[in-house]
This record gives sequence, structure tokens and C-alpha cells, in this order.
Amino acid sequence: MVVIDTPKSFGDLVRSRRHALGMTQRDLALAVNVGERFIVDLEGGKSTCQLGKALAVARAVGVRLTDGASAPLASTPPGDAYPDLPDFGSGA
Repeated sequence: MVVIDTPKSFGDLVRSRRHALGMTQRDLALAVNVGERFIVDLEGGKSTCQLGKALAVARAVGVRLTDGASAPLASTPPGDAYPDLPDFGSGA
């Protein structure tokens, strides 16, 4: 399993899969209906690429994104909208 935790690692995976499929960046852009510049930016790890387009590109090269969490989240106390983040207090 490949861990994707940065825009760069996602872009590297897309590039690797595209190469394995024998596609050029232009081929992939046309297949997903995005500009070739978007593919260049995505593969380069640009952090501001649009998520919807990035997911379409991933699907086109056979990348499936899944939640790799091994255990369910612990029960969340009421009002704790982000149980996995540290509690820094109310700040008030």
C-alpha cells in the first residue's frame, strides 16, 4: 500500500500510473477533460489543484483512494467537531 500524504506523493503516483498506462500528459488531460497544464501541475505536486479534477484524474489512471484507518474513531463527546485534532482550549 502506498501512503499518499502530500500533494507531491499524490502527483508522483499519478505520474507513475500514467506512465504504466503508456499515456502522455496530453492523453490524460483529454481523457479527463482538463487542460494539460492541470496534469503538469498535479504531477508536480501543486497543492492548490482542484480536488474534484484531481479525483477524476486518479480514477482515470486506476488510483482508488480509501480511508486506511485501522480502527474506528472513538466516541466523540458532544460539541467536539474534530475529535482527532489536539484540544487547544476555547481560546477565550
